[in-house]
Amino acid sequence: MSRPSWQVTECPAWCVVEHQEDDHPDDRTHRDAGVDIPVVTRRRHYERDELVADVECGYFTLGRWQRDGEHEVWISLGDNDSHDFEVGRDSFLRLIRAMEVLGLDIEVLRGRPELIGF
Repeated sequence: MSRPSWQVTECPAWCVVEHQEDDHPDDRTHRDAGVDIPVVTRRRHYERDELVADVECGYFTLGRWQRDGEHEVWISLGDNDSHDFEVGRDSFLRLIRAMEVLGLDIEVLRGRPELIGF
């Protein structure tokens, strides 16, 4: 298949999108297949005056995307309710480091921002 006329850059090796000439401008991105991570989540909310928690099984989808022609690669984390967060690579690496430290001891993280690259 030939490259669409709008496509500025070659697809990264991880791109799984089959680009078309008539792709909407908002869809002219490179994306990977992502990976689904099974999770158990808790959503807290008030019912009347009581704080209640709903525990649900679901998944987070973790993946990369990049707008065609731009340098920045974004890391996307979304759930099965269409809530998405997108962060740059540096922010993503800080989150990973913070999670590693948090998994060991939250007290170590408090007051020690150098541990996560601030």
